[in-house]
Amino acid sequence: GFALVGAVVGEYLGSSAGLGYKIHEAESVFDVTGVFSGMVILTIFVIAIDTLVTLVERRLLVWRPAQSATTTT
Repeated sequence: GFALVGAVVGEYLGSSAGLGYKIHEAESVFDVTGVFSGMVILTIFVIAIDTLVTLVERRLLVWRPAQSATTTT
């Protein structure tokens, strides 16, 4: 998720294509709807990718023992 956000920020700062560029372009002409729609699209992608990575991680790390719920003092 953070890598995708980093890529979009890179596009925002110095690209001529991509979601970051579209957000920057919409911001430069005061298109509030365009800016927020770009941010919503980015949020949906990040949540979807994070969920997918979590599911794959759970599937591949079944061998790892579960952490104990008790703490020692």
